[in-house]
Amino acid sequence: MLALVAWPAGAQPDRLERALAVLPDGPFATQVWHPDQSRQGFVYLLGVTGQPRGTVHQPSVRDLGVLQRAEVVRALRPDVPDERAVADVLVDPIRSSAGDVVAYVVHHRDVQVSPAFTRDGRYTLYVRRAGEPMEMGGGGGGGGGM
Repeated sequence: MLALVAWPAGAQPDRLERALAVLPDGPFATQVWHPDQSRQGFVYLLGVTGQPRGTVHQPSVRDLGVLQRAEVVRALRPDVPDERAVADVLVDPIRSSAGDVVAYVVHHRDVQVSPAFTRDGRYTLYVRRAGEPMEMGGGGGGGGGM
């Protein structure tokens, strides 16, 4: 699904706004994770309304509540200090075994993410920074993936 975004007349979106334009309009149940040292990446889990909720399997995850796309852009600004850093921002959908998008993950390119689904459709997002082993749980057989 491709999102078409209309910018206000005369407004030119910056690179971060353009990078996140793939997110559809609507509210997202938003969780954010930062490693101990802030320059080592970030993960924003944006749960789609009406879909099973997921969790990020890391300590120190903050629940930012329900945010619209513009609010997600503002929340990300401290993690993307300049226009060059936008090239390091990836947006990946998480799909259920039926192919439905249940969430989006916005993350730094040096952070790898992998969802594991349970039988009831909920999921856990496992995170690892480049050079670390991926810690995986014994997730159920719900299938799905990114």
